[in-house]
Amino acid sequence: MIQTLLASSHLNKEGNEVVYVLVDTVLYAGFGLAIVLTLILVNKPVWKQVFAILTILAFTPLISFYTHTLSFGIGIISIELTALAILILHFTLNPDVFSAFKSFIETNEETEESQSNKFEVSVRHFESRFQNKSTPELENIATDNSLVPAAVEAAKRILERN
Repeated sequence: MIQTLLASSHLNKEGNEVVYVLVDTVLYAGFGLAIVLTLILVNKPVWKQVFAILTILAFTPLISFYTHTLSFGIGIISIELTALAILILHFTLNPDVFSAFKSFIETNEETEESQSNKFEVSVRHFESRFQNKSTPELENIATDNSLVPAAVEAAKRILERN
């Protein structure tokens, strides 16, 4: 990459100007790798995450580590095998980065306890709203399936207390 950037143009035997060019995607990868190298040299552990992000971006057409690609694809879906190999190697050598990305990607499912706490808060809210309702209104709410479960449960609890 550096040789291509520093090489000057010249004329060939036919008198045509020969200009060395660098594919933009390789240039972007070079800048990204320069940032990673800088982070390594200043001893910042964040280089691992930056390199992982750079490698993940190499799956897209935005970044290429070299001008030729080796990919496997079916239809419009294609996987860049070099980037995949580099990413697997990076995650193998740095399992902490893999666990961080894994926790970022996984959905944060609520625990059963937190769900029941939210339900109880909603029931208490509806109980306070339904305190002044008559018994027939409460019975209608308790049997109506179009309301949220917390409202139905609040109406049932008020009816049980009365």
